[in-house]
Amino acid sequence: MKKILSLLLVSALLLTALAACGAGGEDVGLIESPEPSAEESAEPVSSPEASEAPAHDWDALRDTHDADELVMTVDGSEVLWDEFFYWLYMNVSSFESTYGAVDYTSELTEGMTYADYMLMMAEQYAITFHSLGVEAAAEGIALTDEDRAYLDEVVQQSITANCGEDGTEEDFEEYLAGQYLTRRVFDFVNETTLLNQRVWIDLYGENGELYPEADALSWGSGQGYVNVKHILVLTQDDEGNALDEAAKAEKLAEAEEMLDTLQPLSGSAEIEAEFDTLMQENSEDPGLASYPDGYCYTPGTMYAEFEDAAAELGDYEVSGIVESTSGYHIILRLPLSVDTVLFDYGYDLRYVAAQMAFNDLVNGWAAGAEVTYSELYDGFDAAAFLA
Repeated sequence: MKKILSLLLVSALLLTALAACGAGGEDVGLIESPEPSAEESAEPVSSPEASEAPAHDWDALRDTHDADELVMTVDGSEVLWDEFFYWLYMNVSSFESTYGAVDYTSELTEGMTYADYMLMMAEQYAITFHSLGVEAAAEGIALTDEDRAYLDEVVQQSITANCGEDGTEEDFEEYLAGQYLTRRVFDFVNETTLLNQRVWIDLYGENGELYPEADALSWGSGQGYVNVKHILVLTQDDEGNALDEAAKAEKLAEAEEMLDTLQPLSGSAEIEAEFDTLMQENSEDPGLASYPDGYCYTPGTMYAEFEDAAAELGDYEVSGIVESTSGYHIILRLPLSVDTVLFDYGYDLRYVAAQMAFNDLVNGWAAGAEVTYSELYDGFDAAAFLA
């Protein structure tokens, strides 16, 4: 089964793995090597000299309220203190392990401090998990007996891994407390994670096969995906140095000879078989072995001259000779298919489109949830604790 990584639920998958265990960059001969963007090269917004996270008294914070004290409700589903506390602990710990110390009273964005952000993230985790459970029930989707049996296995493996062969339920609860988890929260997070998978399977199929073909193709077209095969005749040596003019002329002649064979078939579906033969016999694309069915990409991925030429083609049309710094290309434009593997994801178009629809569904459930807050939440001062 392919992994379902739906936004906030990624953390739940990680939590499950932790409990159970106790603890696209190939050169394909036509991709530009872009300079890092400002966003990619920017330093995290934190104290540059600080490399260690500050010490927070999480035990003291946890003990300020009873584990079962109400913090908020999400569509009537109760979020209790032990769960909300854990979401806050998890988000702060994850942030500080990456960025180190930060002044939580300073602004992350206009009108939002780092403390506000941490509180918002804890709230968002709670809303996402609980709204999924509520909406799944409304759809008549629930964990199966097989799912329940798997969860039981997870618990038993966790007990053995963390507490030894003779570990007991009590030992395990003590271990979880050291991770700032109650057994109730541990079970809830793992159950909701598996429910997330169950919703996906029931609505879209195990690999997205139930997602409508027309919707998948519409999504792909809307994203600007272009599906091509190409024959590359290199004009570089193995070290990336340009060939001399005589050698380049020979390479160009090779490309032109292949193009002469292909042009009479341009625009007809019959061209693909002939193109495949020439491509397998003659293409020097280093990515051919990994991408024998071609490349399905979005604009900005390939050489500009490559993309410009492909954009001018209709389905099953072949380009002229397109020159890039790698060499001479002959491009065949192909129609999108739900089985087309997307270059930037490594999965077929239907699966990725279904994933996006699923994420939108789960996010929509969270965004539309009716949330009410208790006095505990209203009086909680995250900044005072984190300072």
